[in-house]
Amino acid sequence: MQPTMPLVASVRQAEVAASLQPNGRLEATAAYSPASHLLLTAGGTVCPKLGTTNFLVTRQYELGVGGYVPLGSSWLVNGLGGYGQAVSNRGYKDLAFILGSTYSEYHARYDKFFAQVGIARVGARYNIGFTYRLTQVRFSSLTDTELGELPLPLMLRHEALFFVRHIVGVSGHWESQATMGLSASSTPRLNDNQGAPGYGAAAYQANRNLLPAFYASLGVVYHPHWGGR
Repeated sequence: MQPTMPLVASVRQAEVAASLQPNGRLEATAAYSPASHLLLTAGGTVCPKLGTTNFLVTRQYELGVGGYVPLGSSWLVNGLGGYGQAVSNRGYKDLAFILGSTYSEYHARYDKFFAQVGIARVGARYNIGFTYRLTQVRFSSLTDTELGELPLPLMLRHEALFFVRHIVGVSGHWESQATMGLSASSTPRLNDNQGAPGYGAAAYQANRNLLPAFYASLGVVYHPHWGGR
């Protein structure tokens, strides 16, 4: 899921956000501050199967807890730690000019633990921010359709996200949001040389899960007028 940063800055403030990614994945998040500087978050994402060879089918959720600190009237810093679970089925085809196309299809179940920090510039009409998240994925199951179980029990990913929000109307309830980010793994690659003991083709397919992933979305954010916002 995207490491989105909620712009909650005082007690009893809340926000609810929904976004759509180019691959058809719908994501929704919510954040609330029940006490001063305390932040609670929840989120989920779903994506149906929209293709036959290139597709992503997923169901995920995550829960987080953390805090926030307003820096004057124009800046906000927050941090979160949390846990989530996911089920996904991913199929895609690479286009290689020499060897021809390579098709891969994976099924995965995993738990994740994450920690993130973010900073935002809060303006009269626009809000701009950056979030960094460190995520550890622990696979309970990761299989390739042809090769079966893959030798990748866990991976560590560094995820960065830039976002821009535009306040819509004069009430301050609604914002439009655009995001763009990158997720990159720092987990060492397995030895996927042909004939490597215990690995070979399975290691090659496992390593493809360590490739960088780009994400982008467009969405809306709703703020109830709690806490004087």
